[in-house]
Formats: sequence, structure tokens, C-alpha cells
Amino acid sequence: MKKALFSKVAGSLLLSAGLLASGVAAADTTLTFDAAGNATFGMTHATTGSYTDTFLFSVSDALASASGTAVAGKTKIDTARLANYGITDITFFSEVGGVRTNLATTFDTDGSISFYPEADLVAGTYGFTVTGNTLLSGKGGSYAGNLNLVSAVPEPTTYAMLGLGLGMLAFTARRKANNKLG
Repeated sequence: MKKALFSKVAGSLLLSAGLLASGVAAADTTLTFDAAGNATFGMTHATTGSYTDTFLFSVSDALASASGTAVAGKTKIDTARLANYGITDITFFSEVGGVRTNLATTFDTDGSISFYPEADLVAGTYGFTVTGNTLLSGKGGSYAGNLNLVSAVPEPTTYAMLGLGLGMLAFTARRKANNKLG
């Protein structure tokens, strides 16, 4: 009886310690895309300081293009609304076998925040990190954004080349068939 009670108490303590520790460590957030290829992301930080948040997603198509936008929230202090969040960088990465490799990423803050990987993405697991800091001492804040994932559509010239190639194969096959008959 004592053993059963002790194991339940020990299990509860371990679970509580795990929950407390998980509040300190930043966890990766997996994005879910709607039918149009859009996913929303965001985070709230209650304290002053720097942050790095990671968002994961998967690409199932052979080739896809990703682009995103983000906006940092403002904090009301007295009667003014002040920018309290500074997003300093957003970087895409690929993940293979638990190893993350940064991808060349364009991060633009000219008027608004936009970001995208410089090359199209192939099928696999990807993500991006948002880094920055809160600006006002003792105040937290939040940010939010949207990531759009679009399957790449071949150029019309690709279809023309495909059609020309199939036509040449058909012509060659027909010509060879005629030589055998006559």
C-alpha cells in the first residue's frame, strides 16, 4: 500500500516538475495551413528581454514557394501607444534527421515586416525562427503574422517544351514504324 502511494506521489512530483520546466524552455510551434495555403503564427512574451521563437511546417508538394508577413504589437502606456516589440530577424531553415540548416532568407522591414526563403522549397520539413526583443523596461508584448505556402506552377514555356518533346517522339516513332512496313 505504501509503495503504491509513494509511486503516485513521486509520479505527480515528476509531472509537476516537467510542467514547470516546460514553461521556461521555448517549445517549437507547428503551423497548420488552411486549404488556400495560409497559416497564422504569433507569440506573447510577458517580460522584458530578448526572445527566439521557432515555428515548424511541412511541404508535401515537389516544389513550393513560401512568403510571410508579420506585425509587432504596441503597448498602451499612459495615453500613448508605443511600439514595444522589435523583431530583428526571421530566418528559414530546413530540418533533416533532427539537424537544422539555415536557408538564405530575405527579411525586409521597409514599412512592414516581410520575409521569404530565397529559393523554392522541395518536399520536407522546414521552419523559421523569429528573433527580437521587447523595448520598454518591465513591459511585455506580442506579435503575429501570416505564412503563405504556394505550390510552384510550371512556366508556359515548360509546357511548350514538353509538348514539343512529345511531338518529336511521336514523329520519330511513326517514322520508324513506316520504315518497317515499306
